[in-house]
Amino acid sequence: MINYAEAYQQAVQQSFYDGNLYSADLWNSPSNSMVQFDGAKHIKVPRLTITAGRKDRTRRAITVPEANYSNDWDSYELTNERYWSTLVDPSDIDETNTVVSIANITRQFNLDSKMPEKDREMFSKLYKQKVKYDGTDGVHTESLDESNILKLFDEMMSNFDEARIPAQGRILYVTPKTNSILKRADAMNRAIVVSDPSNITRTVHSLDEVTVKMVPSDLMQTAFDFTTGSALKADAKQIEMFLIYNGVQIAPEKYSFVGFDAPTAASSGNYLYYEQSYDDVLMLSNKTKGYEVVIGDATGVKDLADSSKFGKKKEDSNENPPAGGNGDASKSEG
Repeated sequence: MINYAEAYQQAVQQSFYDGNLYSADLWNSPSNSMVQFDGAKHIKVPRLTITAGRKDRTRRAITVPEANYSNDWDSYELTNERYWSTLVDPSDIDETNTVVSIANITRQFNLDSKMPEKDREMFSKLYKQKVKYDGTDGVHTESLDESNILKLFDEMMSNFDEARIPAQGRILYVTPKTNSILKRADAMNRAIVVSDPSNITRTVHSLDEVTVKMVPSDLMQTAFDFTTGSALKADAKQIEMFLIYNGVQIAPEKYSFVGFDAPTAASSGNYLYYEQSYDDVLMLSNKTKGYEVVIGDATGVKDLADSSKFGKKKEDSNENPPAGGNGDASKSEG
């Protein structure tokens, strides 16, 4: 059987990441170039450490040469191992181009289920990795409004400056609600600059210094249920916004198998499609200061990507319209 894993992974990244995956920039982390796969689900990441700095020089003295660095490898096992399969009718297969057939068959699955799941994995795992390494440091719980959001943004940016995080490459991810608050606060502050300069919110940093990306609220929470597809969890917190330097994380992913079984009696004359992949989101332990987040209660958020419920319609005992119906209630009200 032919394994289309490499061709399919490339097709998914080219066709669906741009415009359909809110976390595409983070999955394509610049730090991914350091990752070396060591088997299907094991990776190695180099760790170069300088062990000594410069010293005073004494004239006419002979120094003793020594190595002042160490070059080691950190090994990781990817924890997210996923699969998906479906029966495919022979009439849906273009036998002259199997890769195109696979892409067509899985298009809706990728759009409706896989991309939202990958967004949720990225955003929730970044939060968990931050808490794992730094505890509550860099995790803000203030309730956001127009009076404090610019000050909090400025505080997060200043913390990045103190941690020597490069200015270029900072991204601010926000929910639609937070984005509205941010825009109103910024507009109000700009108006006050003109009308009443003494009352402006004085901040060092401007929103123009970062790339702002808006993400639907149901994709950006601290935890999700990934049993089947992805679904909201009742005890999860809402990630209102987070500031990240793209590159503090690695996001290795690899399709290990993608293929078809030809129609057989066991599959009732259908092709059997199957894909299997490994991925993970790992924050580099020496770069965790390049992520700060604001969380709050997740209230009133609807799950638009609960793929465990796809295709299931809730039964309604009153599905048929009442007698004399067609929705014309005026006749019965007299």
